[in-house]
Amino acid sequence: IQAMRTAGSGGSIINMASILGQVGYAGSTAYVAAKHGVVGLTQTAAWEHAADGIRVNAVGPGFISTPLLEKMDAKVRATLEARHALKRLGTAEEVAALVAWLASDEASFATGTYYAIDGGYLAQ
Repeated sequence: IQAMRTAGSGGSIINMASILGQVGYAGSTAYVAAKHGVVGLTQTAAWEHAADGIRVNAVGPGFISTPLLEKMDAKVRATLEARHALKRLGTAEEVAALVAWLASDEASFATGTYYAIDGGYLAQ
């Protein structure tokens, strides 16, 4: 942040949260608490650094198709996919597209916000 202030041209900070930064999830107490903390940090930092033209947002990916999830049992994966309104897992490229937009000048009015990219998982 100090380097951004020194440069004087503002900028964009994008924190990675999770959909579990919005809900509880049994058996994942520490992870859920940490992700809720990321969301709170994002909102507070947005206020603290707005005067310097620094925008701060958080992205909350849902379940994303990664090598870890690709190794899971097919039945478990199908159950997980069914919990999404779009009936599939997301891709890293979809998350990257949101991050690229947030980093761009097109998102110049976006700050202090949590953006879920979850295929409708949280809409249940």
